[in-house]
Amino acid sequence: MPEELIEDSAIPTEQVPLETPAPESASEVDEFARAVQEMSVEELERATRTVRKGQLLRGTVVHVDENGVLVDIGTKSEGIIPPNELTRLPNQLPEEVVQVGQEIDVVVLKPETEEGQVILSKKRADYEVTWNRLEEAKQANETLQGTVTERVKGGLMVDVGVRGFVPASQVGTSRSPLPDSALEKYVGQTIPLKVLEVDKARKKVVLSHRQAEVERREQARQQAFAGIQEGQVIEGTVRRIVDYGAFIDLGGIDGLLHISEISWKRIKHPSNVLREGERVRVQVLRVDAATRKVSLGMKQLIPDPWLEVEKQYQIGQVVKGRVARLAPFGAIVDLPGDLEATIPLSELSTRRVRSPAEVVQEGQEVEALVVQIVPAEHRMVLSLRRLQKQREEQENQQVKEQYGSTSPRGFTIGEVVGRSFGIETEAGEPSSNNEVEKQTPAE
Repeated sequence: MPEELIEDSAIPTEQVPLETPAPESASEVDEFARAVQEMSVEELERATRTVRKGQLLRGTVVHVDENGVLVDIGTKSEGIIPPNELTRLPNQLPEEVVQVGQEIDVVVLKPETEEGQVILSKKRADYEVTWNRLEEAKQANETLQGTVTERVKGGLMVDVGVRGFVPASQVGTSRSPLPDSALEKYVGQTIPLKVLEVDKARKKVVLSHRQAEVERREQARQQAFAGIQEGQVIEGTVRRIVDYGAFIDLGGIDGLLHISEISWKRIKHPSNVLREGERVRVQVLRVDAATRKVSLGMKQLIPDPWLEVEKQYQIGQVVKGRVARLAPFGAIVDLPGDLEATIPLSELSTRRVRSPAEVVQEGQEVEALVVQIVPAEHRMVLSLRRLQKQREEQENQQVKEQYGSTSPRGFTIGEVVGRSFGIETEAGEPSSNNEVEKQTPAE
């Protein structure tokens, strides 16, 4: 082996310097990548989410104090609502408007301040949401609730989140516009409304109370009608009184209480017994599904006095009553026991009369003779004429009994009158009328 090679191979390896590169430090990019990998999906979304001015967001209230409200809107930092952007109502404290944990709508006023906060407004969000809500209600023909704030010329102003107008022709259930004096009673009330027109650019909202009321009543009518059965006893409110009866509100549906079904005895007018707004108990007599008409009765809830009439009154009995009313055919008399009887024209007097007013007057107390009772027909007939004739006969009989009889034929009224004046013929016959007049003492 050549000497040169031997010399080279004999050099100890530990004396040969080895170049080992220095370990490299993790770069900032790698650190960020690892941090991102360690973040949850929610944390990643928060870190990367951005908001823009005017954006409408949904957030959760996390803190409330006098300085404002903190809201979690899903960004890396929470948004803040200043007190003046919390509500449009004056003098309300933040804790009176929202509570921790409540979800609310907010609008971004400033995406980020120098402190990294997002400034929000609930007041403006409510405004935006309200307009959207009005548009949706109009499209869906939905009923809203609004509070009447004031009466103005031609209608009402209402609060439905924004100011709305209800024309007078759209207030109440009548198609005729209500006068301003009738509109005043609605101020301060919360009423159902239908949206007729929405114009956000012009800030114009027109609503109808009448359409909402008509729909509400129809729905209530359907529900009430479905639950009504013949024979059922229910309570209702007297809504309107007319000459032939009264309309009773049964909770969405009106039933007719005819004047003949109010009392067992006839009444002049329903207002003699009922008052509008009064609560009454009635029985359902008939239900017409085709026309949705309900007939009602009140007298059915009290005992029928005609069932016991023959225990209280008999033919030939003399009764006292008060003349309730006069009719072409005679007079109607109210009797004790919630009964009434008729005195026909022919039974009013022993003489012929053309009108009951020639003999009796309304409100007059009379005595009459019972001549007919027909319970099945609710009819009792009285007679003044027969009672008068009966009493005349009784008086004649009393006279006869008082003066006695001297002949088989007895005494006549003329004889009695003649004797009262001391006038008598030779044969015992009474003098003629001329003789009675001549012998009557001069006044």
